[in-house]
Amino acid sequence: MLAVVEVRKQILDGNSLSEEPRMTLRSRVMLAVLIPAFVGWSATPAQAQTGPTRTLEGYYSHYSFDTPDTRTDMNGFGARLMWTKAVRSESETAAHSRFAFGVFGEYAPNQNNLSFSVGHVGAEGDMNVLKAPLWGRLAPLVSLGAGVLWTNRVGPAIDEPEFALGDRSLAMFALTPAAGLDFALWRRVALRGDARDVVTFHDETLHHIQLAAGLNFTL
Repeated sequence: MLAVVEVRKQILDGNSLSEEPRMTLRSRVMLAVLIPAFVGWSATPAQAQTGPTRTLEGYYSHYSFDTPDTRTDMNGFGARLMWTKAVRSESETAAHSRFAFGVFGEYAPNQNNLSFSVGHVGAEGDMNVLKAPLWGRLAPLVSLGAGVLWTNRVGPAIDEPEFALGDRSLAMFALTPAAGLDFALWRRVALRGDARDVVTFHDETLHHIQLAAGLNFTL
């Protein structure tokens, strides 16, 4: 009887030992597939993409709004999705791929007891200034955006003879010329900085300065 129990115990122990290597082997196979796939996605040169490329960017913004006799500072965030038709290369950008088009959205919440928030959405076109990035990484660019900038006033509107941004809830047409730099950190990741002049048209033309910096990812 004792011999039978001992045999069963050895069989069970053998099964548990054989199961552990099986799970370990399965984990190794999964890792062997997933890690190269991720590395391949992030390290594949952009020139291997033959179709349109998409770039997604998230960025931080600092605004200096044009208000009567002073400027009003606010901080916010935004995102941009751009499309480029042609193939890109690290060392050279084809002439027809120097242009990118897309959409953007930005938001600056109520802060510093200003009693208003700001939103800005629209379409944008970018153009690389140079045919090839400097040192294979640094690409100066210019852009032009068009869209709607709106303010959301918290509390009653302020009635003043001279228009001031934030006195009331209002939507305005905005043009946004800009200049920026795109610095490639890795194959599909880049750092971008922009200086923009957000021009609004309501009663009078106002120039709001915007400085932005963020990371963009080629999808």
